[in-house]
Amino acid sequence: MFWQFLFLHLEFGEMDRVAKFSRKKLIEEIMREGKVLGLHPGAVEAIAIKVADTTTEWIHSQIEYNEKDLNVKIVKELKKYHRDLAYIYENRGKII
Repeated sequence: MFWQFLFLHLEFGEMDRVAKFSRKKLIEEIMREGKVLGLHPGAVEAIAIKVADTTTEWIHSQIEYNEKDLNVKIVKELKKYHRDLAYIYENRGKII
């Protein structure tokens, strides 16, 4: 029984990893991606703050969440304000 748990944890451990959230880091990441798109810094900052606030509220309502859940929530919120920014954020670190 323990070995089955260990095997499942090793195989699916990446998906089950609990994410750490930093409101400040999220705002900085969104600002960086907005700069890549050439968007006005004031507009991007307003979007980033709204997304960070909504995401923070969502996190406080969750008992547990993982990185995938967190990224899906952030992208969903970004799509409300700027679809291109959401796409760039969703695919950050990948070659587009």
